[in-house]
Amino acid sequence: MRNIRVAALLIAMMMTGAISTQGQSIFLNGGSVFNDVGDLAVSRANYTALQVGARTWMTNRFQVQGAITLLTEPSAEIGLQFRPLGSDKKFSPYLYTGFAYLFATEDYRSAVPIGVGGEFRIDQKWGVQAGVARVSSLAKDNAGYAQTITGYSPSMGITYRVGKKDFRPERDRVRNPLESSAVAENSDKNSRKERKQAEAAKREDPKPRVSSRVSTGVAENGALIGEEMTLIPDGMFIMGLADEDPLSLQTAGFKRITVSSVLIDRFEVSNAEYREWLGNLPAGERESMLPDTTIWDDAGFRFSWNSYFRGPRYQNHPVVGLTFDQAKAYCDAQNKRLPTEAEWEYASRSGREGGIYPWDGYEARNLDGEYMANYNNGRAGYAADGYAFTSPVNAYYPNEWGLYNMSGNVAEWVEDAYSATYLILSDFNPYHIDEAETRHVVRGGSWASDEFYIGVGVRDAQEKDQPSPYVGCRCALDISEDDEMEMRRANGEVVESNASEAAAEESSSESTEEQDQ
Repeated sequence: MRNIRVAALLIAMMMTGAISTQGQSIFLNGGSVFNDVGDLAVSRANYTALQVGARTWMTNRFQVQGAITLLTEPSAEIGLQFRPLGSDKKFSPYLYTGFAYLFATEDYRSAVPIGVGGEFRIDQKWGVQAGVARVSSLAKDNAGYAQTITGYSPSMGITYRVGKKDFRPERDRVRNPLESSAVAENSDKNSRKERKQAEAAKREDPKPRVSSRVSTGVAENGALIGEEMTLIPDGMFIMGLADEDPLSLQTAGFKRITVSSVLIDRFEVSNAEYREWLGNLPAGERESMLPDTTIWDDAGFRFSWNSYFRGPRYQNHPVVGLTFDQAKAYCDAQNKRLPTEAEWEYASRSGREGGIYPWDGYEARNLDGEYMANYNNGRAGYAADGYAFTSPVNAYYPNEWGLYNMSGNVAEWVEDAYSATYLILSDFNPYHIDEAETRHVVRGGSWASDEFYIGVGVRDAQEKDQPSPYVGCRCALDISEDDEMEMRRANGEVVESNASEAAAEESSSESTEEQDQ
């Protein structure tokens, strides 16, 4: 009885506190209860159970749940979980206690489980869990007196988190995203100034969180970082997901890929840049190249498309609502092109072997707790990273090759048609063309994606004629070996000879040998 009172008091205290619900999940468990009944005559010492219930977060560590148990001994249960590692880990162990009232039985009246378990997240929605509990049950003996018997109960099951998936989730409706974004941006400017002053004092990182578009001329790991584009050096990398993927949701596999040098935009294409291009188009072409005006309605926003695309507040935010053909047409008009999927991933990794994100580490925040990208943190909400939806194209730290927002903000169209596996790709400058495939690859995740889906190895496909508030683009530019050598010499690098000179020397040498013979 004392165990029952203590558990009930603990749950009541937590439920009457200030609740900040940050996420919910539903679950289905199967298990058994094995009681040590001794000489107590009851109709069933052991029984099976099928439990259906829901949980909601009260804090980052505590979860309250309600459940109904079916099959042998029907019951209603309320419980409390304590998760010492918090709510956002791939594997989350927990401690558990609760109180259950049993129906339709003459022997058992109530039970108090106290146990341990763990949940493993398969993806951002689904998970599996297993646990074992010590169960104290109140039962009647032959004389009708209440007795406490103990046992243990192993169980396992599945969980489903009520949340967002992929680049195109069903978004919660925001009553006024314009105001919420403005508040977030103003707050972020103040805190950013304080952080920059502290960082300058500590000399830990000289790079500002938001950089102006200035030419650096700095070579990092072989890359030349220019004002608007970075010269990506040629190289080899392993293409594919480096993070855990127990259910193989990312089925493309791995492939060793070699990529030639290429210039890639440091920034996603902004609203202002796209508007400028539209303004130079003939009237007949301009209408067909306009971004889709209905995308914010589809996302659940009570928000004016003109406020985002044409308003001054968001002119440096990425353009969205583009189809694949519109993104391709914009890049073509700049005498550029969309990057291939291999070029995009290689550039995002910035020469690093493996890794989950464009930065070092296994988290989407740095050691100071700062967000490294614009993404959906789930329980903390869309604006936890400083922006309610998109952020400026030069927000957050760039990767080592000077590229901004390779994770999050908006997912980006790439040149390749979608294929389920990398096995069909060439291992040198691959570019997949499939005229029958209506989907194209998008990379990088968006402001609505969770931290798994902003990984550099995670890919998704989207119908090429389907615009979205979560997808934009950046452009790439081919460069000849001669032009690359000239750029490197201009940057002060010592370059022995370019490929054409080497080929000429080799040809001259062969000609001399033939004459000697």
